[in-house]
Amino acid sequence: MIGYLFLSLALFAGLSKGYCGKQTSNVAKNISDAMLINAIRMCLCFIIGIIIILFQKNQSILPNNPKVVWIALLSGISTACFTVSWLLSVNKKVYMMVETFVMAGVIIPLVLSNILYSEAIGIIQILGIILLMIAVYLMCTYDKTGKVRPSFKELLLLLFCSLSSGLSDFSQKIFVKELPDASIAQLNLYTYLFAALFLGITCAIYFSKIEKYNESKSNPVKLIKPIAHYILIMAVCLFLNSYFKTLAAKYLDAVLLYPLNQGCGVVFSLIMSVVLFKEKINLKGIFGIVLMLVSVYIINFL
Repeated sequence: MIGYLFLSLALFAGLSKGYCGKQTSNVAKNISDAMLINAIRMCLCFIIGIIIILFQKNQSILPNNPKVVWIALLSGISTACFTVSWLLSVNKKVYMMVETFVMAGVIIPLVLSNILYSEAIGIIQILGIILLMIAVYLMCTYDKTGKVRPSFKELLLLLFCSLSSGLSDFSQKIFVKELPDASIAQLNLYTYLFAALFLGITCAIYFSKIEKYNESKSNPVKLIKPIAHYILIMAVCLFLNSYFKTLAAKYLDAVLLYPLNQGCGVVFSLIMSVVLFKEKINLKGIFGIVLMLVSVYIINFL
């Protein structure tokens, strides 16, 4: 039961992060904007991680096990790639399409957890995963006008977003399996350190190319100033989402945790997209959501 409690807290933080991310995406018009926004966001998460560790008793900033560094490196790079690709995707396509592709990424931690850690996936759960993929397809093609259907480049971006999301989730499972007694706050601290370094180096390289070819780029101050409060909230919610999801991974197998997390996330996101973002949905899209709920029920409770 405690695993589901931690998952609920992660979902709330994730939904808040999604709302602020959608608002931020309206400002991020290109890849350099997305990288800069997320580099700042990762730096803020790193600072939050230091503060949390300093306020915890018997906690050290330096890792006690080198495995923490390697797992955090995977987590940091995949998180950085996910946040940038998500921000670019949600700017180009409707919010719900991006969320359904992110949900499809749950297959990665499920399969890898089964192969590496022998977490069982039953026949019924495989059926639930198949229904989940059908639901994703329905939600991505519900608009017959073609406005929702992605172009080839947009599809590649969405797939990259899905892949990086899945790898980010799997890094949490690696951590709780390989280092069950290690500090989650320490993992998060180094995750966001590596994410910030990765995005900082990538930004520097990308900006140098922009200057070389005399391409236009946004003024950093003008870009960040109107959305600074959203970036701060996103940083806090990203940290909390990752922290509570890693805690939940200690109590729930991947086949229970990640489909339920993404399934509930998509339903809440649908409500938010319709109510707050005024995105329209028809019967085909609603059927996709219902099928998604059925698949999550099958995976978790049958």
